[in-house]
Amino acid sequence: MRKEELFVKRGNLLWEGSRMMLPEHKEGWLKLQQQESYIPLHEPLSEDSWQELGEIIMDAIRQQYDTTVTFWHDGRYHSLDGKVTKYDDLNKRIKLLLSDDYEWLNLRMIKDVCRKH
Repeated sequence: MRKEELFVKRGNLLWEGSRMMLPEHKEGWLKLQQQESYIPLHEPLSEDSWQELGEIIMDAIRQQYDTTVTFWHDGRYHSLDGKVTKYDDLNKRIKLLLSDDYEWLNLRMIKDVCRKH
């Protein structure tokens, strides 16, 4: 049997043993990945930024236009597209109507709200 045939038949011998991963190794690797990609919560918004954000939210509620809301959750920034339908002043949160569901978002976690074009 030629060397090329042996290689094709048995695969890359250098990496044959590395396909197995113990659950402990996988768990540790995933935890390390999460720690490396963790983004701390953004600094509190300035008074001007809060006012601008509030105006955008109230305008979005009145005119019912589509918005993109960027917010922080579990160490990452996420974006959701939908319509802001309600502002809860008591709990400091907004209700975002998605295509088939809704999401309550805490104002402290929101980084940006912009009109979707």
